[in-house]
Amino acid sequence: MKPPAKASSYDAKNLLREKLKIIRSQVTPVMAEAASQKAWTFLCCLPEFKRAKGIGAFASTPHEINTYPLLEASLESGKNLFLPRLSKDQSHFDFYPISDLKNLSTGPHGIPEPTGAHPADWNELDLVLVPGLGFDLKGNRLGYGKGFYDQVLPRLKKTCLTIGLAFSFQIVDQVPVTPSDFPVRSLLTEKGFQSCES
Repeated sequence: MKPPAKASSYDAKNLLREKLKIIRSQVTPVMAEAASQKAWTFLCCLPEFKRAKGIGAFASTPHEINTYPLLEASLESGKNLFLPRLSKDQSHFDFYPISDLKNLSTGPHGIPEPTGAHPADWNELDLVLVPGLGFDLKGNRLGYGKGFYDQVLPRLKKTCLTIGLAFSFQIVDQVPVTPSDFPVRSLLTEKGFQSCES
């Protein structure tokens, strides 16, 4: 009798994705706001943040750490802020500049997007906050299955600090890895900042 087939990385990803979605669905707006404030206290003290001129980030959705206070604070700090906007064919995204968070429109997946005419040059980004359902200490990221960030992260300049932004419960022992995955360099939660293991 043959042993049962080992689950593929894709199957393992889907199982972990569903598990984390269930846990994350219990996050309340109060929890998201409190985590955001704590994350900002760590982010704004980073030398890399202080030096950064261009910040790439994302507009949060319900049950994620509320990024809006971080976005506002980044603008108030004099940073150039860039947010993702999906291409018309929804095959990829580019970062576009935003100077006022009131000037966002709803994108194809219900995520607020900038309305600017010209995307950022990849070299303008010095630090990028990256969303995800889960991360591990090696920087492996569990996304939403579209692969958008796996396309974007390799295009950033080598000196750009990529930070997985998540609740501490989203940091897991191991994220299943597939050949197209691209890790982040560090992690930021409500409990602190840490560089990923090489």
